[in-house]
Amino acid sequence: MPLVSEPNEINDVLRLIANLPKPVRLGFTGVPPAALWEQALCVSDEIIDLDMPLPAHRIAESENIMPKISCATLRTITANILLDKNLDWVILSSGIDKCDGARFLGIFFNKQLNIPVVLTENLNMIRQGNPICESGLALKEKMEFIVDDLTKISPPHRKIVYRKPICGFWGVPPNDFDVLDLFPAQTHIFGWTRCMENRTPADHDLEMFVNPHIPIVFFAQAFCPKNVMAYGLAKKYNGLYVEVNSKVDHSVKAKIEAFLWLSLKRDQK
Repeated sequence: MPLVSEPNEINDVLRLIANLPKPVRLGFTGVPPAALWEQALCVSDEIIDLDMPLPAHRIAESENIMPKISCATLRTITANILLDKNLDWVILSSGIDKCDGARFLGIFFNKQLNIPVVLTENLNMIRQGNPICESGLALKEKMEFIVDDLTKISPPHRKIVYRKPICGFWGVPPNDFDVLDLFPAQTHIFGWTRCMENRTPADHDLEMFVNPHIPIVFFAQAFCPKNVMAYGLAKKYNGLYVEVNSKVDHSVKAKIEAFLWLSLKRDQK
């Protein structure tokens, strides 16, 4: 199935969805192209972010489709789709703005599900800025705002104030948000999450950008191709490389806490 980026490429699907009984439930992944996404929001009543674990989420459900030794994000998407029997349609980011695994998963579900599955690719390179990534909000709050804003055509106005960073978090939104509580509010976000706020998910130059003057934790999900970036950048900038399968265990938390404490103590001298 071809990857789409404009709403006119799926006119038949949009007409079908618009005529379904209300409420219409849409599941999505990644950062869909802006024009297509705006139309999708207009014909849908409830939006479900399939990248995030849902209530009653059982990641083991994904093993009916894919091997256990797989990226936790792709396993989460798979489990959410299999467990939610009330989805009316799905938009799956499946190009270079997401990953090869997502593309293969989308092709599979397009053949297996009895609802429309639209495979998209967002190649937008017009950056919209990163006020949330560079704000003084708590790191978990930053991440929640960035993720939640995708489900709104016009994000609500909020007061965002820049704060000078003392450390950084590089990577995708983690499967386990609890790891974000380990970081101070003066943490800037880098990596694909920064691209996500920018609405430029395929902007690999931006994804590789970091502030070389602060200690940075380079986070990646196990079995994710972005581990190549995370590991390489951590080596280049003397950061901490962290690879997590699904949940962040105590040893990983202790490693992050020690790295931040030692780095910040050193910088204060």
